[in-house]
Parts: sequence; C-alpha cells; structure tokens
Amino acid sequence: MTTRPIALLLCAALLLTLAGCGSPRQVNDTRAGAPEPERTAPQTEQGQTLPPAAEAPEQPRSTEASFPLLARAFSDAESEDMANLNARRCALLVVNYYYCRCLYADGSSALVRYEIVDNNLRHRSVLTPDCPADFLSESEGRLYYLNADGAAESVGTDGSGRRVELDAPCLSLQLFNGALYCLLADGTLLALRGGEKEALLAGCARAFVSEQGVFYTAASDGRAHLFDPEALTDVTLTAEAALCPTLIGTTLYYAAEEADGRHLRALDLADGAQRRMAQAFRGELEFFRGWDGQWRLRLDGLGGAAGQQTLFLAAAFDDAPAVQSAADAYRRLCRGLGDGLRTDELFSADGAALGFELVLPGGGAHTSLAADNPPEK
Repeated sequence: MTTRPIALLLCAALLLTLAGCGSPRQVNDTRAGAPEPERTAPQTEQGQTLPPAAEAPEQPRSTEASFPLLARAFSDAESEDMANLNARRCALLVVNYYYCRCLYADGSSALVRYEIVDNNLRHRSVLTPDCPADFLSESEGRLYYLNADGAAESVGTDGSGRRVELDAPCLSLQLFNGALYCLLADGTLLALRGGEKEALLAGCARAFVSEQGVFYTAASDGRAHLFDPEALTDVTLTAEAALCPTLIGTTLYYAAEEADGRHLRALDLADGAQRRMAQAFRGELEFFRGWDGQWRLRLDGLGGAAGQQTLFLAAAFDDAPAVQSAADAYRRLCRGLGDGLRTDELFSADGAALGFELVLPGGGAHTSLAADNPPEK
C-alpha cells in the first residue's frame, strides 16, 4: 500500500536526480472551443440492465440544504482523491514502483511499471498491454483500473493474476474502504464488496464516494448533489450544472456555463456562502496541489487569452487574478497527483496525444513521449 512518508522521501530523492532524464502515481467534463482533447466515456446500448445480482437502488428522499452540510472539512488527501477521480487517474507511485499508462509510437498504450533504482526510473515492464488504465488505484498488491472496453479489471502489481472485476461498461471506478464503486454507463452507481453487488444510486453522470456521503452530478441536468446512503437523503447543492466539482476543505468548487463562457463558482458547505469568478474561461478546468501545499487550478482561455493558464486557487476570485504560468510547449491534462508529484498527459495544439510527463517537486520533469517509444514485443 502507498505510504505518504515513503512517498515523500522518494519525492525528495527524485528531485535531485530525475530532472531532465529520458522516460516517465493512487486512490469528466466537456470543453468549449477547439481543438481540445476529449475524455470520452465508453458507449453502451440503450436500455442496459444492471449486472446479475444487483438490486435496483432505493429512491432517496430529497431534502433542503441545511448548513453546515459536512461533519468536518475534507482533508487534502480526500480532496486529492476527488481531483484524481475527475482526472481519470492513470499513474501512481507505490513505495518504490511507479505505475502509469505508456503511449507507443504506433498509437497503442499499456499499463507499465518502473522500478526506482538509485533514485531513477528503471526496468520498465508491461503489466497489461492494450490498456488505457483509467481510474488507476492500488490495494493489497493489486492494481484496479478500467480497460479499453470500460470494464473494471485488476492485476497483481507484478503483472500476474489479471482478472475482470465487473464485465460491464463503466464511466468511472473508485476504490474506497475496501469496496469498488463502479459508475455504470447507464448512470447506476454500483458497490462491489466481496463479490456482492449493491446498487446505490441511479441517474448519475459522475460520482465520488466519501465518508460523508456520495457527491454526484445528475445525468438529467448536471446539478451537483450530496447523497447520504445511510439516511437515504439527497441534497441538491447547485442551481446549475456543475462541471468538474471538487471539494477542498469545506468549499465545493465547480465551473458553470454562462453566455460568455465558463465561470468558476464556489459554494461553502459550512455556511452556504457563494462566490463567482468574474472572468470567463473556456474548456478544461483542473485542480491540483503543488509541492508547497497550495491548491492551483489550470484552465483555458481566461479572459480571452490564448492557451492554458495556471492560477493559485486562493487568488482565483480576485478582480484580476495573477496568472502563475501560461504558455507551454504542450497542452496538458492532469492524470494523477499526490505527495507533490503530478502526472500530466501531453497533447499537441491540435489535440493529438503525445505522451506523459511526471512533474517533480521544484519544477523538474521526467518526460515519456510516444514518438520515443517503439511498440514492445
């Protein structure tokens, strides 16, 4: 299992030796403008039924929001998990191994493992070929992910014992408290525990399970909700569709579509206070936490500017928020973060996937480009 003290030590070591070396960590949103890479959901036929042995979920009772809605603030680790689910994480660090999706020059991909030797990534081995490894997580020596068909799979961290956990197209996969939570393509949130299936919710476009309930967006109108599976109560959190909802501390951040583009919104679940970013942006919205512990957001076209911009989240609601970084050689999507490390997927200006980059504390990077990776035999 991943341990933060070990991961933090590895971060420090990697910073000293990996920056600039040649090849590339655990437990959805549409874009405006073009061209931008899409995170596509697996398709399924109309009228899909639940997998065998799953009962239809009970209908929750709608209740009015009564603040505070949370028993406690989200920890940074919980917020990172939520951000990683939004990012469809495909990379993680487990003790002295780095697992990630690898792109090859012929357009194929695989789940691969690197061993950390003398503070460098060495001995790349393919664990599962032809696999995007979306929603990657690890528990007790097994890796869990969605395969190319959207089915939930797992494999040993050494590449052995590959098996299908749920043979049905899924929109997301989350490992939480010993259970696998699969969001089926028909919008049903399903829990798998010890081989038993339990349907928790229906009509979800996305869902994140936490100790304080299930944060989800409705497939019907995109509004954000908080569902209590014990009390079977459901609270509607937003008046409009919420894109990329991410809870940090007690504040739910999300993007809302308006006539001039998308605006960042914030709802404090402690007192109900709301904020709105004055400047509009377009396309992707991402949240990640830097090595300094501060949360940042990355977005496209802020105030009409070209390209991606990165801002400190704490300053996002200023009248004219300062841009921390802008122009880059690549367009980026965060595909995994934690303990100061971040894995970005790299795209060309026209949206073609180019590879991945492990971003290290202090700004160093370890890049793996598909063009440099011939297919492995």
